[in-house]
Amino acid sequence: MQRGRVARYAVAVALVCSPGVRAAEPDQLAQTAAEAEVQQAPRKGEQAKTAKATELDELVVEAKKPLSSASSDEVREKDYAVRPHDTMIELLNNIPGLVAAQHQGGGKAPQWLIRGFDADHGTDFAVYLDNMPVNLPTHAHGQGYADVNFIIPETLERFQLYKGPYFTQFGDFANAGALNFVTKEEFKENFAFAEGGSFDTQRYVVGASPKLSWAKTLLAGQVYSSNGPFVNAQNYWRYNVFGKMTLDLTPESKLWFDGSVYNGDWDGSGQIPLRVVQQGSLVINPDVTPPTSRPFGRFDSIDPTEGGKTDREALDVHYTYTPSVEDVWSFQAYAARYKLQLFSDFTLFRDTGVRFVKNADGSITDTCRGVAENADCPFNANANYVPGDGIEQNDQRETYGGRANYMHYWLLGGLAGQSQVAVETRNDDINVALHRQVERARFYTINEMSVQEDTVSAWMQHQVFLTDWLRVEAGLRGDVFFFDGSNRLPNTVSTDPNCNPAADPTCDRNFTAVFIAGNSTDSIVSPKANVVLTPLPETDIYLNYGNGFHSNDARNVLLAKADPVAAGNMSAALAKSTGYELGARTRQFDRLDLATSLWLLDLSSELVFSGDAGGFQPAGATRRWGVDFETRYQFTRWLCFDYDLSYADARFRTEVPGGAVPLAPTLLMNGGLTTDFSNGFSAGFRMRYLGDRPANEMRTVTARGYALFDLVGRYRWRNVEAQLSFLNLTNTDWREAQFDDQSCVRGEVGPNGNDAACAQRSPQKQGGPVSNAGVDGIHFTPGSPFWARGGVAVYF
Repeated sequence: MQRGRVARYAVAVALVCSPGVRAAEPDQLAQTAAEAEVQQAPRKGEQAKTAKATELDELVVEAKKPLSSASSDEVREKDYAVRPHDTMIELLNNIPGLVAAQHQGGGKAPQWLIRGFDADHGTDFAVYLDNMPVNLPTHAHGQGYADVNFIIPETLERFQLYKGPYFTQFGDFANAGALNFVTKEEFKENFAFAEGGSFDTQRYVVGASPKLSWAKTLLAGQVYSSNGPFVNAQNYWRYNVFGKMTLDLTPESKLWFDGSVYNGDWDGSGQIPLRVVQQGSLVINPDVTPPTSRPFGRFDSIDPTEGGKTDREALDVHYTYTPSVEDVWSFQAYAARYKLQLFSDFTLFRDTGVRFVKNADGSITDTCRGVAENADCPFNANANYVPGDGIEQNDQRETYGGRANYMHYWLLGGLAGQSQVAVETRNDDINVALHRQVERARFYTINEMSVQEDTVSAWMQHQVFLTDWLRVEAGLRGDVFFFDGSNRLPNTVSTDPNCNPAADPTCDRNFTAVFIAGNSTDSIVSPKANVVLTPLPETDIYLNYGNGFHSNDARNVLLAKADPVAAGNMSAALAKSTGYELGARTRQFDRLDLATSLWLLDLSSELVFSGDAGGFQPAGATRRWGVDFETRYQFTRWLCFDYDLSYADARFRTEVPGGAVPLAPTLLMNGGLTTDFSNGFSAGFRMRYLGDRPANEMRTVTARGYALFDLVGRYRWRNVEAQLSFLNLTNTDWREAQFDDQSCVRGEVGPNGNDAACAQRSPQKQGGPVSNAGVDGIHFTPGSPFWARGGVAVYF
């Protein structure tokens, strides 16, 4: 008898252009399946010879994957082949409705902007690689920190985008949505690629799939370096290695595992005050006559010692068992080791004033050490004072976890359906610290602790096809969080806020250490529901509802538990969201794809831990609503157009003057033309737009938007392919990342400074009566000017 297994879902048709490739229609897929079955069946006259055959080869039929929302997307490698994608930041900016920005050196996690969220480094946007979580809770630099620099772009087969909190399989951080990167099982061709370009940029990639009779293999390595356009070279180096092996153990079972190693090191130019760029000069010393200064431009730096280094090693194992057509078991286990040391300086002289002197031999002298709290630090008008507000953030952790999933397909009373149940766990063993530093020399510890953060989750989901035009999904998810923290502050610091530095050398005139320890438990239940109607062929209407959440930093949780009155609205460990969406998708005339959605999302608290400031920034409940739109049109076999737009309005629901959620993106657009000719040449012209947005709650400061244009071309001849990219064609002066902050530069500090907000030469403890308030305004990292790069790949 014939035994055939049908793949229930395969690749969704994404609303992006695929050069030279058109997605198969459902009718075409059905016809292909029918033809395959005919080929598998015994030919007439041969039935007697094959009657005793026990089994034919397995038949896999692919069909268009049923989506659950209009804003979901699946983007394949060929869809971004002629778009900028040589780094993960470039690749992320190909995703509809998403902007990924990098600041202070190339090695940090990106800043994620999506659906009205400035999700910082990942607080409200969940990121996965082959379903392994990437976000890091209770991270030194920001809650939910999602660094994807360890991924080599060439190893990706596709990525799956889910907007909103409607999907049961995603838990922590999946408020704005989730993104899952899917890696390849093997390379179709082995290759070696070398590329170079502006700003001393170099990139080398090697990929191979050694042929084994019993497994599929994939091996890749990457080296990347760049100095960037900055006056002080970025000195960014990145090394990546990735390996994967896939084994079909039996016709019913499959095992695959992968491992990765990543190391990065960089110097950051830092965020600079816009006011200094606008005046065109930086005052070095206002206390001499005449004051000394130097020219200052947007690629310059005030504290060139910023930067960091990071490394990550991970192992991921998957096993799938399909005992029958109706049942699928899947298991995953993963483990990773991670480390980050990050040096930043956001406020320059605001907190420490003219305190640190750089000597002729390069050493640093702390002039305030041991001076009484109410006394001025010794001052020398001719000394070389350097910014002292730097912070050092350290994060070291081991992460391990896993999940088990059971899926069952069923028929009942003429109805077809699918049911899933799953359990999963995640465990983070974290050592995290915040220090004060000047030119990477540590001088005070604000907090240091170890945290054990564990999560146990379970979820179930049922999908029922009520008719051929109505499908209903319903799910329920439960998550339990366990926080356990232990203080690790060194004995060389004091936690007494009233200490006298002259009498107690363990305290500091500007800063007070924060003791954090304790344990806490919290849980949340998240229902989800999706309804899909198909009133016309190739047209779907979606109704979506769901609850989501993000966890808060364990330091926040434990401090709030210790003092709930002072914590106020910081006391919740989990911030809950509720989302709604109405959308539609259609494909018409074999050329046109359209998708649009109207959505609303309520979040109970915008509270996140601010690793930059070493404290907590409570905020109230918010409401976001918006519109997403995507379209793709295939003009001819070789010319395609695509465009996507996302508009969002984000506001506080509580009484906040102005009501704006700072830095929430309002308008995002992405689009372009893609050509692919039969002679091996292909090209893409791209546009990316981010609109102006309020930088503070009162809307008095604006984060300026930008429009960027890129051109990418490729030509392949036999086994050699050349590519050339021109980025920021119009040489736009743009700001890749920007914040509303308060800082003091040297020319503003002290009695001879030019701003009263920075008048105190030796400011007392933070929050005290004579602390420098700092000059308010935009602080930014500049985006790259026009630059070009070219590369050659050899396939073998």
